[in-house]
Amino acid sequence: MAYSQEISRECPGAFLFLVDQSRSMNKDFGVDENGNPVSRAVLVAEALNSTLEELVNRCMRDEGVRDYFDIGVIGYGETHRPRFCWEDGLAGRSLVPISEVAANARVDEQEITTMVRGQPVSETVTVSRWITPTAIESTPMNAAFKLAYATLQEWIYRNPNSFPPIIINITDGMANDVDTEEELLMTARHLTSLKTSDGNVLLINCHISGSDQEPVVFPWSPMELPDDRYAKLLFEMSSEMSDRHRAVICEIFDRDLETTPSVRGMAFNADAVGLVKLLDIGTRQAIVFPNAGQVGQAMMQTATQPAPAAPAAPAPRPAHPPAPQKPVPSGIVPPYPPQSRPGGPGYGGRS
Repeated sequence: MAYSQEISRECPGAFLFLVDQSRSMNKDFGVDENGNPVSRAVLVAEALNSTLEELVNRCMRDEGVRDYFDIGVIGYGETHRPRFCWEDGLAGRSLVPISEVAANARVDEQEITTMVRGQPVSETVTVSRWITPTAIESTPMNAAFKLAYATLQEWIYRNPNSFPPIIINITDGMANDVDTEEELLMTARHLTSLKTSDGNVLLINCHISGSDQEPVVFPWSPMELPDDRYAKLLFEMSSEMSDRHRAVICEIFDRDLETTPSVRGMAFNADAVGLVKLLDIGTRQAIVFPNAGQVGQAMMQTATQPAPAAPAAPAPRPAHPPAPQKPVPSGIVPPYPPQSRPGGPGYGGRS
């Protein structure tokens, strides 16, 4: 297992998000600040838009947004066939350089209320959006995996030495375009058979649910899963994470690195907090540490010390405000403040 290639404009990374848009995504998944129910589709869209904005901010430099990543979002369920769900100026595109993602954000103003010394204080913040909540038809996940395969096969041909692409699949149920579970498993394994010189494509599956069962996030063994056939299927479909991801996961979830031999990229029965953590960890492949055992020290240093002058990002342009100004989707609590994210802007990316 390699997964050691740093991210640069010569060797960019790729993120491909797959989003369930089936009818069941209309079910409640949380509440807003007024106690009103919010659907799974809305919270997933807000979390994904926040992730895209964070990726844009990581790539911000003096001259603008550097193309460290190519980004794609496939929706499945609006119709019986999956499709890339970029809108406006990106409509019809597949994988898009991060600079073009930044240039095509819809920028809205939103009023939020926070408590300061026990008193409510309202302020207007700027929010960037790309994805619209959608929940209409069925769950053609198998077809979405096939579309992802065709898309990434071409990307890898053009970027053979890059860090392998990462796919994050967010769903609330089983695919209904297969006859057997084995068929879906074989399609997922075919997808993860794609590889660059640095390793195989990584597939992370996030099952969200309104269940009151305990969420299982980044398990290392099937023994951690509930007695559920779909949970076990997701485990088999999901990739074993790289050592750098494993180190970060152990740090965030307070696990012992030495006694955690492997971690699967999956969540089952995830709540809103689990979804945000999974997206945050899943989009960190540009973090580079000398070795996995040093992750704790490195994370503490990058979280508490100022970044070096050379790679530090300038103040973001008005169209893309820094993450701390962005209101967190209702019902979601970030794993830690955005300003303390390990590695800061770029996460190890080079020029």
